Amino acid sequence: MYYVVLSVGVVISLIFCFNRSKGYSVNNLIFKSVSSLCYLLTAVFALITNYKAYTYGSLVIMGGALGLVGDILLDLKGIYKNEEKIYLKGGFIFFLIGHIFYFCAVIYSIKMKWYLVLIAAVVSVIIGVLTVASANLMKVHYGAYRRIVAVYVAFLAMTSVISIIAVFVTHFQKAYVIMAIGSVLFLLSDAVLSNTFFGRGKDKPIHLFVNHFLYYAGQYLICLLYTSDAADD
Repeated sequence: MYYVVLSVGVVISLIFCFNRSKGYSVNNLIFKSVSSLCYLLTAVFALITNYKAYTYGSLVIMGGALGLVGDILLDLKGIYKNEEKIYLKGGFIFFLIGHIFYFCAVIYSIKMKWYLVLIAAVVSVIIGVLTVASANLMKVHYGAYRRIVAVYVAFLAMTSVISIIAVFVTHFQKAYVIMAIGSVLFLLSDAVLSNTFFGRGKDKPIHLFVNHFLYYAGQYLICLLYTSDAADD
């Protein structure tokens, strides 16, 4: 069942990525919702194959579930233009909380030392601040979203930084290598998404395709074989 859900999900996600270039629509929202549900189910079945990683897997599944809600909200933003601010902020919040579950899963799984978590937090905050500070250089205008973008990017970066640290701490165990690659792809997808939302002339079909391709590649990697090495004590 794990491989069936994974295969179906990848196909549907690719179809959605191509359809996304045509803009927002109810049909695309349905495709996107099913695509996101499939990466979530991939995580569920991956956990079933390795129940020893119950806590780690459950945290990742919670993060994926919040991401699913965030996906829906961000598409509703494009469909209901008059309420786009509400849906955009809601999407930010759900994804932000989802990343807390993601990096907490890694921290818990390897019992990461507090000073490494602190280093990761400092680096992540710097990345968040630099993202907003370089807005003019990147030719994007965050406007009233400057603060929420800085906070969101910091939490998003935290998942990547924590995962990369875990790769070295665990001597390149497969679960954390996959998690690190997935989280970096997620980070890159949001960099593209930021340009489509806040940049001018950067919401062309190719930008939309790249954004969602990186996003789903990242989410599937995070959920794919994340329990292969991780286990609860």
